[in-house]
Amino acid sequence: MYILGINTGLNSSAVIMKDNKVVFGIQEERLSRIKNQPGFPGLAIKAGLETLGIGIGDISHVCIGGKSSKVALSRQDDLGKFHQRYGEVKGKWFGETESVFAKFAKKGFRKLASMGKENDREKFLEDYLDELGITGKTQRYDHHICHAASAYYGLAGGGKEKYLVFSMDGGGDASTSAVFIGHDGKLDQIASSDAFSPACLYAHITYILGFLPHEHEYKLMGLAPYAQPKYAEVARDILYQFIGFDPDNPLVFTNTPEYSDVRNSRGAAKQRLVEDLFKSVLNLRFDTLAAGLQMLAEEVAVQWIKAGIEKTGIRKVLLSGGFFMNVKANKLISELPGVEFVNCFPSCGDETNAFGAAFLGYQQFKGDGSPAVEFKDFCLGVDGAYDIEQAKGKYTDKVVFRRSPNVNDEIVEMLVERKIVARCSGKMEFGARALGNRSILASPDDIRIINKINAAIKKRDFWMPFAPAILREKAETLINIPKSLKASGSPYMMFTFQAIPEKSDKFLAGIHQSDKTARAQIVDKDIYPDFHDIIAKFDKMTGIPSVLNTSFNLHGYPIVLGTCDAVDVFLNSELDVLVVGDYVITRTPANNANLS
Repeated sequence: MYILGINTGLNSSAVIMKDNKVVFGIQEERLSRIKNQPGFPGLAIKAGLETLGIGIGDISHVCIGGKSSKVALSRQDDLGKFHQRYGEVKGKWFGETESVFAKFAKKGFRKLASMGKENDREKFLEDYLDELGITGKTQRYDHHICHAASAYYGLAGGGKEKYLVFSMDGGGDASTSAVFIGHDGKLDQIASSDAFSPACLYAHITYILGFLPHEHEYKLMGLAPYAQPKYAEVARDILYQFIGFDPDNPLVFTNTPEYSDVRNSRGAAKQRLVEDLFKSVLNLRFDTLAAGLQMLAEEVAVQWIKAGIEKTGIRKVLLSGGFFMNVKANKLISELPGVEFVNCFPSCGDETNAFGAAFLGYQQFKGDGSPAVEFKDFCLGVDGAYDIEQAKGKYTDKVVFRRSPNVNDEIVEMLVERKIVARCSGKMEFGARALGNRSILASPDDIRIINKINAAIKKRDFWMPFAPAILREKAETLINIPKSLKASGSPYMMFTFQAIPEKSDKFLAGIHQSDKTARAQIVDKDIYPDFHDIIAKFDKMTGIPSVLNTSFNLHGYPIVLGTCDAVDVFLNSELDVLVVGDYVITRTPANNANLS
């Protein structure tokens, strides 16, 4: 039985299950090369079928995350809502309806949306399904139960033990948050809200500060520790005007009494909230506002989880939904004394609702006695070397392809020599985090490597940290791991950890320079055998059981797909060397000279 899971919202995606196991998964952006591409994931579906060597007729069930038939064409569909709301406010205040940024973004996104899409403007989900001939095979599932299902069936196996499952984001199927109890293979919803949630607030402040909502929230999270707490508290208190809990049910978010009639994304009442929010934060310093927002996010997350445990007595917690991409809030949840176990589904934005939908479909259609969902490996895409022969022909005059009999040994030697190594090997990771297969690697013990990587390729905001990948068996020599995370080990970079002060010099480039936390990927040999081998050999040579790991992409573009993408990025950067499978790729002398 093959099950196709689809997300058509933000960062559209497709996954394919064969019986109880996900065998392929990819986001549309990796193929369209448009970051966070929304809409129908036609390219992703095609890539999955081709990789597995099956046809659309082999798919038994098509499971869709979300019940809406509307299909976005571009990020402008989402951003346009923000431009419109804040344009109205500016028009009212200043006689302006749009900022320069909004006009530029609209022009750019309209151009992207129109590329090859001339006839798609009026299409709905049913139209795409009809074209593939799969309308009769479809099942649709509520947005938040898909989030919950990804975590419950993916991380807990849907067994008999009880789990408390939390989902929160900017909204889907008329809700912005929900709480479930997972037990005996079922999910029972015990609370939900359609209020202007903390996730909505985070998106709006992201926009107000000039960043892209539903994409750049992590930049505010990274900036927050640099502000002074006493000023951040002032900003937090201002923001609490707009967020609250139902006094009769602490699992339900409400707006404060001033905005009790506000429902997310609907009605004139929300416009009043938006205007008051904008007015309230207008004179706050940018880092203070980011810090106050992050402080509020952490406090309400902790309060929400504690309320769930107190109400149900269940101490095993699962997290999903875009809000929980906030790894600093997740850290505080993991440290709560009342939390016995916690885990968060990897890259838990809307892109992974394709997993949740597929898992729900498997639960619905599996036969009696069928095994539970099997999920461990998040490297589910195409192989990095799938187009190696094409790349050899395309770039023969620009790079040298050399096959190595011991490529991991060579990688380690280059890391020890302080080189920046780009690795495009094995199946591509799903989601926002590079987990070793589409990664830029470096030695983590020299703080200067941050500026070197930024100059070479990343061009990241100066305050943003990089992350370490650490051997699981030696992780506690570098970071403090709460008891609640010892069982799961955090292999997908969904939590931060406090660095052990006396060991922080060993991986200084991989920790936040203000609060000394690390968004660590804890590398398990069973999940990442090749990547584990590299780090273990690096540890043997240096005494450091960690390497610096950041995603292999140019700033503002998706992570590379295969060899052609990797070589293209390599040639448009100052990376020292590229590894694809067992090939070591370097510039020709002429191209190397161009870097000088």
